[in-house]
Amino acid sequence: MTRLSFLLAAFLLLTASAEPASFRTEAAQEETVRAIAVKLRCPVCQSENILDSQSGTAKEMMTILREQLAEGRSEAEIVEFFRSRYGDYVMLSPPASGYGGLVWAAPLLLLLAGGGAYLLLLRRSTRASGMLDATASGQSPLTEQHLKGLEL
Repeated sequence: MTRLSFLLAAFLLLTASAEPASFRTEAAQEETVRAIAVKLRCPVCQSENILDSQSGTAKEMMTILREQLAEGRSEAEIVEFFRSRYGDYVMLSPPASGYGGLVWAAPLLLLLAGGGAYLLLLRRSTRASGMLDATASGQSPLTEQHLKGLEL
């Protein structure tokens, strides 16, 4: 019985002092690869990033991305490499300068134009109703003869 209790105590001590091992299935570089890959558009699939795309071009771009990270290039350098190769189209979110700035500014410009048009229509409507009130106040109220004339 003492042997069994000794083994049990030894087992509890070993399991209590053991820390769970951290398993790392991917290299630390892979997180950076994913962070950059989700920003780049697949030239073949067009609506997918190169991480999710299954096209050969996207897989080749992933390989180039991994190679450039292994060479020690920064994210900005890698993104600029793909932009110089494929243009701004390769970016899933367009840059805020140049033609891309127009894409970012268009919703605000459309909102301002719509608000301006609404205010203009509201002002015209208010002015028209004011004119109707002025003309109505200058006329005499309907008499029995006018009402009978209007009836069919």
